[in-house]
Amino acid sequence: MNIYTKIRKDKGYAILFTVVVVSIISMITIGLSNAAYKQLILSSVARDSTTAFYQADIASECALFFDNEQDASTRPDTVSFNCAETNLVFNKIADGSYTITPPNQNSKDKCFRININKTITESLTSTEVEAMGYNICDKSSVRTVERSLKVTY
Repeated sequence: MNIYTKIRKDKGYAILFTVVVVSIISMITIGLSNAAYKQLILSSVARDSTTAFYQADIASECALFFDNEQDASTRPDTVSFNCAETNLVFNKIADGSYTITPPNQNSKDKCFRININKTITESLTSTEVEAMGYNICDKSSVRTVERSLKVTY
């Protein structure tokens, strides 16, 4: 009987081939998952930006309504009014300057804030409205997106 056995040199080839194929498929899967995650983040930011812009647009309309229809100059220093199904608080800062803010400024709901400045000269009254819209009313949140519109007339 021969004590020397023939050593096969092709042992382990199947396991090596399987490991290489699984590694390639894993890297492709990780790359696709990473791309899908980035697209999800970008679409979320776009949605939040659109929400904030629409809130700024609503705020500018409310400011124009408030300034033209409610006669802000005859109102007391602080008063509430309703616009766009939102209860807003009117705060007079100085003659011709006031802010309009939502009552709950730390909520997770969308909201807007408005600054109105009137410049009254002898023959001309100029009004500047800065409307800021937010996707989340809490300005300290890292997810808060702000968009602003400025209207001058």
